[in-house]
Amino acid sequence: MKLLIRLPRAPMRRLTLTTGLAAIPLLALNLPAQAAGSTVAADPAPTGVTVAWADVAHTKVRVTWNETGPLPNVINSQAVEPYSYYTPADGPNQLDIPANELGGHPAVRIAVYAGTEAGGTTSPAGLSTEFDTLLAPAAVFDSIAPVAPDKFTVKWHPDKPVDDPNPGDKLDLPGAIPQYEVLANYGNFNQYDPVTPQSPATQGTFKQLTAPAFRFYVRTYNEWGFAYSDVRRIDFEKMVGLSIPSAVDYGKPATIRGGLERWQQACDPGPCWSMPWSDAQRTVVLQARTNASSPWYVVGSTRTDSKGAFSIAPTTLGTRQYRVVVPDLYNQIGFGFGVASGAVTTLAKPQVSGRFLDPTVKYGQKVTAQVSIAPPANVRSTLQRWDGKAWRDLKWVNLTKGVGNYTFTATQRGRYAYRFLIPAFTYARRPLTWQVSANFVLTTS
Repeated sequence: MKLLIRLPRAPMRRLTLTTGLAAIPLLALNLPAQAAGSTVAADPAPTGVTVAWADVAHTKVRVTWNETGPLPNVINSQAVEPYSYYTPADGPNQLDIPANELGGHPAVRIAVYAGTEAGGTTSPAGLSTEFDTLLAPAAVFDSIAPVAPDKFTVKWHPDKPVDDPNPGDKLDLPGAIPQYEVLANYGNFNQYDPVTPQSPATQGTFKQLTAPAFRFYVRTYNEWGFAYSDVRRIDFEKMVGLSIPSAVDYGKPATIRGGLERWQQACDPGPCWSMPWSDAQRTVVLQARTNASSPWYVVGSTRTDSKGAFSIAPTTLGTRQYRVVVPDLYNQIGFGFGVASGAVTTLAKPQVSGRFLDPTVKYGQKVTAQVSIAPPANVRSTLQRWDGKAWRDLKWVNLTKGVGNYTFTATQRGRYAYRFLIPAFTYARRPLTWQVSANFVLTTS
């Protein structure tokens, strides 16, 4: 029976190797090719060190060697932070090493010595031919998009491969196709689990098990182990402090303000939660429509500032409904869901000015009340007077190109307040609501 002992790089761990006779403790430790304090070679170096695949699945590399007489052996890979392995004198000159313990190096040689863990090496190294253990190129994301209310499709391509420094070595697998899988971090714990099956396809669709936000990555693997893509996020957007005015005078800006928060997953070593971040430079689109039965159209767009705030102020030319839309976004962070506000009606009111050309007159004198509006529409207004209890209609006054006059005789001494009422009308096929002028006073003595 051959005893195999392996000691790992970082804290000592105990593994178990099961043979046909018994379960024997298996340890692993990083050691240099020549253990500290060892005695310089008293034994000849092993010869004929060869490497080959031990199984059809290419999960283990078999190392074989020749030596003079039964000797215990120390085996390691001449690579960065190699594992070291130990075999007893009465075992075969053979060792199977997990391929993923050799992976990720452009040049590897297996060194075999005579020696033990306790006593160090007692011979020069017998070396295999050089071979590489390159990982498959990592996945580089091309797109992330929702394809249903609870599903996403992710597409990627392999990064540029590293040139093979040892083409045609004994462990190369020409034509081998890398496999991919998507792993996602759902829920409230910092743990990534596979959400797509392993496949050579360079895209995957997976179901969203919980509401955003969460994170995911693509794992690429070949015979030597795993390569990892960057982590990407699925985030959602919240609109905060949105203000859309209910009424604005014709020709004046309808100032619409608000802010955006991008809610992302954050994790301690264990628990995860969603938290807001200011969403700077996010596109914000203002849409409008005439009424609820009309289609939406784009009025304009802007971007959020460094704190996620935005402001947009279209000129008011008619009554319409507004909504703020933040489109979905794919960028180097990941995919961010957009958001849309509800519809708010902003009434357009004409600007109305009323006055007396001469506000102070004598009893029986002619006076002229004048009204002007913007836009310069042809409409019929109503001159009204306050009688101490209510506004009373006096006269219809027609406006031409936004201006109208009415002349009458002052027959009541005292001070009386007047105003003009403009009914709702349409100008340039845009609706405007009714409006009244500020009060203006006639003083008759």
